[in-house]
Amino acid sequence: MKFQDSEIITPSILLLDDEQQIHSAVKLRLGDSYRLLSAFNSKEALALIEREPIDLCIVDVQMTEVDGLTFIEIAKKIDPALGYIVFSGFDSDENLRRAIPLQVFDFIPKPLPDRNHFERVLPKWIDRTRARRNELQLVKNASLAVRDLELARIERDAEAIASESAREALFQAAGTLTTAQALLLNAAYLFEPVAKNDPRLSPAQRSLREARQQVDAASMITDAYFGSAYANRDSSPAIVDACSRHAITIAQRLVHSRQDQNTIDHRVLGREVALAGLPGLDFLTLLVPLIVQALTVATPGTTCRVQCDSLPRLDEAHRGMRGQDFVWINRRNAMVSSPGVLLSIQANADAPSELEATSWLRGNTSPYLIIPIRGLIGGVQKCKGLAGVAIRPHSQRFEILVALPV
Repeated sequence: MKFQDSEIITPSILLLDDEQQIHSAVKLRLGDSYRLLSAFNSKEALALIEREPIDLCIVDVQMTEVDGLTFIEIAKKIDPALGYIVFSGFDSDENLRRAIPLQVFDFIPKPLPDRNHFERVLPKWIDRTRARRNELQLVKNASLAVRDLELARIERDAEAIASESAREALFQAAGTLTTAQALLLNAAYLFEPVAKNDPRLSPAQRSLREARQQVDAASMITDAYFGSAYANRDSSPAIVDACSRHAITIAQRLVHSRQDQNTIDHRVLGREVALAGLPGLDFLTLLVPLIVQALTVATPGTTCRVQCDSLPRLDEAHRGMRGQDFVWINRRNAMVSSPGVLLSIQANADAPSELEATSWLRGNTSPYLIIPIRGLIGGVQKCKGLAGVAIRPHSQRFEILVALPV
């Protein structure tokens, strides 16, 4: 599924200023909607830019060691895509002349600009940085991107053909079973009077009765499929408890080499609840990689937990300390006032760093977080849910939270 980074990853803003009160004021204004990084000198800021992708940098012109515009010249060599906003107590002709080749987004006056205008244009500036970063990455990996797109298309087409073929075959089998039921019922009706008068036919009568039972059982299986969460890829709703049980079974099969060492404690809702806007197959695609990742990082011989809980509102998933303990995706576009279900996947393992978690939620993998999670990214965007990964040092335990509307 195609998505914009700005729609799913909470934007990161770096503020470089040597005045503590400016940092406090910006955090008060923007801290609820953005991930704010603070630097009080150019050395700290450059280290942050080298370490992780940042979506916007706000820089003070007047600083003691290196002035803001000189800092931008240096930083552009590290991250050419990063966009800059310049804080300035006064705009000199010299500063404006130096800023033109640096392509800064805007000069804004200190201490803080007009709230309405500033906070309205922030998303546009962030989108410009992310678009430029994506363009540079596509140019750098053009051949790889073309290959990946072609592979994805082939996989999608193959999956669609295979799924539709299997469904059509099952549909035909269901029709055949219905015919067989009718024929067996008619045969039993005709055979019963004859069998009563000839004891030698009793074994044949028992075989006929068992055949009817087997056909009835097979019909129940096909009926259950066509009423399940997987009958139609686009519309069959995901039933939380049933689908999460299936996801656990699939995940344990995928990591069969450790299946005898790690167990899963599955805590269900205890009632039938369907997700809104997310079909059963998409829910499996979302959940299975997360469980596989938890089993992969878990200490051997320990128990992982998959827990399902009800939420009166989706935003309760990240209220309080959870907002700081996790890196979140799609928080700004989630149906926050909608009731939902909270899925918690926990493992006896270390939480990743903020950098590792953010990179993973951008679709990348690492030696620690080795399982791709495109299904999670596409799933939360499709149904307007949200997800978070616990990070160090706030949390010491590996945990993923997924909040989905019902």
